Amino acid sequence: MPGLPLGELLRLPSLSRARPLAGDLGRLVTWVHVVDVPEPAPWVREGQLVLSTGYAWPREEGALRLFAQALARAGPAGVVLAVPQFFENFPRAALEVLAQEGVAVLELPWEVPFAQVVEEVLRRLLARQLEVQERVQVLHRALMASLLAREDLASFLARLSQLLGKEVRWAEAKEGGFAVPVPQGREPGGYLVLEGAVEDLDVQMLENAALVAGLILAHQRALAEQEARLGYAFLDALLEGRRQALTPERALAFGLDLGLRYRLGVALLPLDLPLSQRGFQERERALGEVRDLLRRKGAGAVVSASLNQVRFLLPERLDPEAFVRELARPWAFYFSRAHPAQELSTALAEVERFFCLPTPGVYVYEAHLVPRFLQGDLEARRELLALLASLRPQERAALLAWVRAGFRHQEAARALGVHLNTLRYRLRRVGERLGLSLGSPEDRFLLELAARVWSLEHKEP
Repeated sequence: MPGLPLGELLRLPSLSRARPLAGDLGRLVTWVHVVDVPEPAPWVREGQLVLSTGYAWPREEGALRLFAQALARAGPAGVVLAVPQFFENFPRAALEVLAQEGVAVLELPWEVPFAQVVEEVLRRLLARQLEVQERVQVLHRALMASLLAREDLASFLARLSQLLGKEVRWAEAKEGGFAVPVPQGREPGGYLVLEGAVEDLDVQMLENAALVAGLILAHQRALAEQEARLGYAFLDALLEGRRQALTPERALAFGLDLGLRYRLGVALLPLDLPLSQRGFQERERALGEVRDLLRRKGAGAVVSASLNQVRFLLPERLDPEAFVRELARPWAFYFSRAHPAQELSTALAEVERFFCLPTPGVYVYEAHLVPRFLQGDLEARRELLALLASLRPQERAALLAWVRAGFRHQEAARALGVHLNTLRYRLRRVGERLGLSLGSPEDRFLLELAARVWSLEHKEP
């Protein structure tokens, strides 16, 4: 039964004449009981207001202290002694022991009938119980309306806080404040936490709210799983080149802009195959992190999962390395070239060429031409040849001579029969046209590789 503070019950007609002597009047009273036996402890329960005439109380001080200690251990909210009859006043020895334990100590004039006290207290407690139940029903209907309106968890918590007039928050683990577990299968899915003083209404309301929160989470999880399955199928269809899957309606549903170009990104997770149950959970967690970051960036969250991979589409406007830095995960990330949404059928093959490089890092297709060539990638060979094909004949001849001369300018100029400054000018034009730095060891290696491939292709010495 819901309790009421003892101080509030002192406003009842029968108890208005009671005189508080010590103890905590804020203790909750859940029942009222007349006890007049030599050993009252077995008859007393926690939260009860004990009424006594003192008839069976001991008179000797030491015995009174032992009597009060046994009574205090039972945890009553308060002890009311009718005076003066068997005691002129509440005996000090008993008063000190009870007050030390926080039990409220009161004197009541002898002429006030205990029957009147019991009746008034019980009526008030029952009325309080009805008030709480009616209020709980009103609040429960409001919570069910929230559920039927398909509010998310954040909106539900805001509504619950408004209804209770106190802040209710979500916590993954049990912590400070009054916490009620939210059921999700056999284990708690989290906790609803209420800070500050907690009343009976709060307890019942939070218990009901926990069930509703569990239903909301279950509904959201079911929607997320359905969305994930549809998203997986949609992305897989794009990668397989099934253009019939890319209707304007589906593109709009998944936030895909048909006017933009996208890279296929693949995060290779350090998980053993076949995946264990924990592995599946870690993969789903990783997929959720990627999806959330895409949404924060204003991109459509087109994602899927396969084995130990998380696949996603990254708009060309987003820098792959910056995206991975913000994700802050020590995984290997591979990115294809940017393609129109309708032409992603080659993207997966582009990404898979990097899978021999499993070290955590960011591998972007265009930026890793040399590793692709060394793996026998014919597309990389064509790209190397295209570098030199984009040059003017004199520029290409200058580059080839410079490479054959071991990057020695004077020797290359003599081989071409041109002035040294002419060679330098043509090489500078090569760097500008290709967007490379001829002083960079990496770019020099790339140019030498391209020159060697060109010479082999065109059977030049």
